[in-house]
Amino acid sequence: MKIVVCVRQSVSGEINPFDACAYEAALQVEGAEVILLSMGPNKSYEFLKSLTRLGAKEAYLLSDSAFAGADTLATSYTLSLAIKRLAPDLVFCGRQTVDGDTGQVGPELSVMAGYNFIANAMKINVLDGKIEVTNRNGDKIVENFPTLITVERINSLRLPSIRGKVKEVYVWDAAELSADTSKCGHRGSPTKVLRSFENTKDRRKCKFINFSELDGVIAEALQKERIEIKSESSAKKLDGVWSIGEAPLSMAATVSDN
Repeated sequence: MKIVVCVRQSVSGEINPFDACAYEAALQVEGAEVILLSMGPNKSYEFLKSLTRLGAKEAYLLSDSAFAGADTLATSYTLSLAIKRLAPDLVFCGRQTVDGDTGQVGPELSVMAGYNFIANAMKINVLDGKIEVTNRNGDKIVENFPTLITVERINSLRLPSIRGKVKEVYVWDAAELSADTSKCGHRGSPTKVLRSFENTKDRRKCKFINFSELDGVIAEALQKERIEIKSESSAKKLDGVWSIGEAPLSMAATVSDN
């Protein structure tokens, strides 16, 4: 079984966390031939080379100035050309990148490559040559190949073994892929990112505490001033409301007579 794993180098230089989980999931498929695929600048060559030490047979880097500035649609088009050429049984992608956060490349790539699609895998098992995938909608058996699966953060990528050997990284440009450059990069991107920013509104102020601190936190909260929430009577009331105990009866009467 041949599995292509699509990976992306993050701004920090590390592998995108969701892609790391997809890579580990592929490496756990016994007897699988795992191939890495990435699109990026030439500097990503060393990034892919280091990842091959973990167990991939080889890696392919799609790198060309024509690919620069691609949105999800142009990215999916370029990747699909490589997928068609490599012709794997399975393609594993991380659910999303942590910077773009769109989650669109996996589904778009499956359509452009002509692959079946399963989203948000929480668990992947191999059963007698069949792939069993568990996601939020239950269990699915992959019997029809080829199939593309997007993977949640379900595991941790292994560390390289001291016996791990660096494998070959092949670089394909637009000419090698016979790509229509009008569909690649900035030219082929119908969406343009004008600016990006971090949302700072409506953030919850979460604080992680040890169990030993819980009593003190509760005692401190009880000392704070309480705000009474009042409910105004509604002209249109509900047909009925169930009340557990007598304390909420007065509030329940504001929304229903029964």
